[in-house]
Amino acid sequence: MDQLLFLSIIITALDIFLIIYAITIPLYPEKWRNKVNKKYKNETATGVTIIFVTMAACFLWIIYFYFLIFHL
Repeated sequence: MDQLLFLSIIITALDIFLIIYAITIPLYPEKWRNKVNKKYKNETATGVTIIFVTMAACFLWIIYFYFLIFHL
């Protein structure tokens, strides 16, 4: 149970970091962003990663609270 709580907190912290990173992307110079996007598709990869990490964090919290409420 403690490991599940710890994992949920770690994934949520990663999610918050990714969201803050996505918010700050427009602050980087346009020339650098264009160069990186051509090679790595940075903005698209960041968006998809945020979706999946948020989904994983939600599932982890749902599972944690399920076990907490029903004492399994």
